[in-house]
Amino acid sequence: MKIQVRSALYISKILAGRKIFVELSEQSTLGGLLRQLTDIYGQEFYDAVCDGTGYRANKVAILVNGANIAAVGGIDIQLKDGDDVLILPVISGG
Repeated sequence: MKIQVRSALYISKILAGRKIFVELSEQSTLGGLLRQLTDIYGQEFYDAVCDGTGYRANKVAILVNGANIAAVGGIDIQLKDGDDVLILPVISGG
């Protein structure tokens, strides 16, 4: 199945584009997608997006088809062909 991954700011630099497409096997989860992106883009991607619990909720927001994954099942959410995954850095400051 094909998943669209969109990103912004420094994450799009890591992924070499604001929008990429990733082929996954059927029954894949968001966690599986993050592992595959780590395999492709390496430690820099992992450090920016992931941690030992799956993803760095304090550093990035991940939306699947417009819904924040924190509200719909976290990284265990099942993906479907054609899903849109958006990875956004959390901006903070004062």
